[in-house]
This record gives sequence, C-alpha cells and structure tokens, in this order.
Amino acid sequence: MHEFFDHTGDIGVRIRAANPAGLFEAGAVAMTDVITSATVEPRQTDEIALCASALDLLLVDWLSELLYRFETRAFLVARAHVALAFVDEAHHLRARIEGEPFDAGRHAIKVLVKAVTYHALEITQDADGWTATVIFDI
Repeated sequence: MHEFFDHTGDIGVRIRAANPAGLFEAGAVAMTDVITSATVEPRQTDEIALCASALDLLLVDWLSELLYRFETRAFLVARAHVALAFVDEAHHLRARIEGEPFDAGRHAIKVLVKAVTYHALEITQDADGWTATVIFDI
C-alpha cells in the first residue's frame, strides 16, 4: 500500500507493508503510479539482483534501477516479487518484475521522475508493520 504526499517541487510516497520485501514490492507499484495512471499489464518478466550496505540504500538502488529500466527500455512495472536476505554484512535483493513496454496510446504520462532521492529517506518498523518514506525528484 502506498500514499503520495506533496513535497516542494517533488513527490513523496509513504509505503506500508507487513515486511521489508513488501516495501520493495509496493515501492515498484508506487513508482509506476507516479509515472502513469493507466493499467500496466504483466506481459513480460525480468530479473534483478542488487545489494547494498543498508536497507534504505537498497530501496533507493531498487527504485533507481526500475527508473533506469523505464528510461532506457521504456519498461513499466505492473508488479514485483522480491526476496531479501542479509548476508556478509550486506542486504541482498533478488526480484522478478512483471510489466510491459510503455505504449503512448495506452499509458498517458502523469509525471516524469528524474531521480529517486536520499532526502527524507526512512524505513521504520512498528507494531503495524513496516513503513518507508521516499522522495521522487520530478
């Protein structure tokens, strides 16, 4: 689940999930929702593997990778299946993304994301689950 909030010149998103992998899965959908309001179909799949020293940094790397795939391959994500592990002092992500190529006739662009920022980046856990805050530079 995600909700957007206004941030000066940018778009913020607050993502909630039961576990950290769910944050990454919901973050992928949130990024697509920033870019287009059209339905994205899971017509193609791809695999992604990343690692970072901290979970919040991994989230930025993940969303940045999805943005890179949109910018270079015009790929929009419909959903993601993410597995996380902590091995050798690093957070590792393996994911399968499902989506389709951007189609100007079907996917009207709402906003183009320039970058995923570190500003106000936060991942927290409480009794209700996990929450991440991310700001997209637009």
